[in-house]
Amino acid sequence: MSVKAACNTTINRDLLSEAKALNIKLSPIFESALAVAVREEKKKKWFKENQRAIQDHNQQVSETGTFSESIGQLK
Repeated sequence: MSVKAACNTTINRDLLSEAKALNIKLSPIFESALAVAVREEKKKKWFKENQRAIQDHNQQVSETGTFSESIGQLK
């Protein structure tokens, strides 16, 4: 289990009141949403950092084909 840390944040007052009235626990909602945001940002960063290599690889495959194609496994 991960270690929890306290944090302060601001949120729309009316939305917070509704959540409390509905007995919605904020911590798991925030944690889940933050995990999604972190994952998406990491993905964007990875693609940006590797864009050139991906383009080079795709260019090579379009020019020479794949290994499977070269040994006759895919036609």
